[in-house]
Amino acid sequence: MAKLFIVGFPKDMQEVELVEMFSAHGIVNTVTIVTDQNTGSSKGYGFITMTDEAGAQRAIAAFDGVSIDSRTISVRFAEDKNVKPVTNSPAPRRPDHRNAAPKAKRPRRPL
Repeated sequence: MAKLFIVGFPKDMQEVELVEMFSAHGIVNTVTIVTDQNTGSSKGYGFITMTDEAGAQRAIAAFDGVSIDSRTISVRFAEDKNVKPVTNSPAPRRPDHRNAAPKAKRPRRPL
């Protein structure tokens, strides 16, 4: 499965139109258009899940940067929010205050 992020398509574009466009390059499993919670109108971006990565690559090559109704769309692989980045550096250490040298006290002024 390959998940694509599409942004910039016309706000009046329907899911069926996106399915028709992307089906020319592979099998489309799901289409999700992000809508405003209050009005229900499209925000002009969404997600498409395709069966295979090769079809998704073809769709990206075909549609990324294309103009539709004077709007330029951007198509790329969606980032998976559940995957944590892998780093080779160790976790930062917290300072150990137990063994720290005592702070110098300021001299008191006479009253």
